[in-house]
This record gives sequence, structure tokens and C-alpha cells, in this order.
Amino acid sequence: MRIATSSNRSGRTLVELVITIGIMGVVAVTIYSLLMTGTILGAKNTAVNTAHQQARTAMLQMVQDLHSTVSLPQLVDASGNGIAGGGPAAGISFQLWSMGPLQIMADAAAGTKVVVVNVPPGNPAPVASQRLIVPTHQIEDDIASVSSSGANNYVITLAHTISNAISGTQTPTNYNIACFITDRCSYIVNNQQLQWTGPTVRKAFAVLGSGITSNQPFTTPNTAAGALYYRYVSAIDLSTSDLKYNNRGFKSANILLNGQVPIRARLTTYQ
Repeated sequence: MRIATSSNRSGRTLVELVITIGIMGVVAVTIYSLLMTGTILGAKNTAVNTAHQQARTAMLQMVQDLHSTVSLPQLVDASGNGIAGGGPAAGISFQLWSMGPLQIMADAAAGTKVVVVNVPPGNPAPVASQRLIVPTHQIEDDIASVSSSGANNYVITLAHTISNAISGTQTPTNYNIACFITDRCSYIVNNQQLQWTGPTVRKAFAVLGSGITSNQPFTTPNTAAGALYYRYVSAIDLSTSDLKYNNRGFKSANILLNGQVPIRARLTTYQ
């Protein structure tokens, strides 16, 4: 009798144990599912916020630079080569004012590459890869090298010979012939990255945003007559997504910049 009672109690205990383990398993799975859902939603929200913040920062800088350009913007491909027409294109190249007006201190004959300019104290010296602009003589060329000649004067060697002579800077005329220094910059979408290139003072190369889904966001709008309207630059469909954040494959909402950015001033004729 005692043996039977002991057997019944053991049986009931085993059943209770199995039920308890099952209930604990269900509760554990439920808690794990809730935690995973919260983690996934947090990862998605972080991915969206990160992509949006990168895009907003890039747009602010891009609009500011395009509004400040002093050259006719040129549409370029992903390799930085100019393309014809109004786009769409992977990138856009333009020039920003760096310094000037600077005074040309010596005459320069046609067919030469050397121009001597005076840079007031406190200003940085011109450097190679910048551009020399002499509006009155239609001289626009890349700077190949720069050397100092004393008294804040710099000898600028251009990449090509000048076609128009610079004269009258010496006695008796002593003309004040002004020149300017510009930086060539560009924004290019390449490998789903919005890349910026420009003067070394602002980093020669930088990635402003990643996960760019619009491979050709830049266009030049048309006038009412159908001609290219170079006074404005339109950057369209700059959309972003983050497909690899935390390996969860979530895509952020698109951000679009669809507006015409006016050029503030035009200093150059050629890009």
C-alpha cells in the first residue's frame, strides 16, 4: 500500500514537472521574441536616423557650395570626366573662389607659362592644382607649381602657355591688373557613396554619405526655350538607404533634394 502511494505521487510529480518546463519554455520564447522585436526595431530606427543625418549634412554643404560657385558648373560621370548635355549625371564639377583680387606684378608675354602675383600678408600662398583667373585677359588655367620671389610675390607656373600677353604692369603705365585664385571642386556619386573632392584645406577627398541609391542625381535644367540653363543647377533624387546596418537588411526612407540652386556670381568662363 505504501509502495503504490509512493508510485502515484512520483507520477504526478513527473507530469507537473513536464508541464512546468513547457510553460517556462513558452514564456522564454515569448520574452525572446519581444526582445528580438525591440532590437530589430531599434536597429531599423538607428539605420534610418544615420542615413538621414548623413544625407541632411551632405545636402547642406552641397547647396552652400553650388550657390557659391564662380564657374559654369559641369556635369561629370563617376570617373570625373565631363559629359555633354543636361544629364542626368553621377556628379558635378565647379569652382569656388579661394582668394583675390591679387595684383599681377610683372608683364608676361604670350606663349609663356609664368605669371608673377602679389599676395598680401596674412593670406595663404597659391598652391599647385588651384586655378589662376585673369578675367581681363581671358586667362584661366591650372597652376602647375608655385615659388616665392620675396616681398610677398609668387611666381606661378601654369599648366599651359597663355595666349594673351599681359603688359603695362611696369613703369610708366603701372596698370593694376587683377587676378583671382579658385579651387576646382566636385560632388560625385560612386559605389553608392556621395564623394567630395576639393582643396586640401577642406580635405582633398571625403565621403559625405553612403547608401546612395540614386546613381545619377545631378542635372542642368532647361530654359523655357529648351536650352540648358547654366545659371541654375538642379540636384534631384538624392535618396539614401542603409542596407547593411547590423546585418538586418533594413532600408531607410528616401530623402529627395529636388530644387534649383542659383549661382551667386560668375567669375570664370571655362570649367
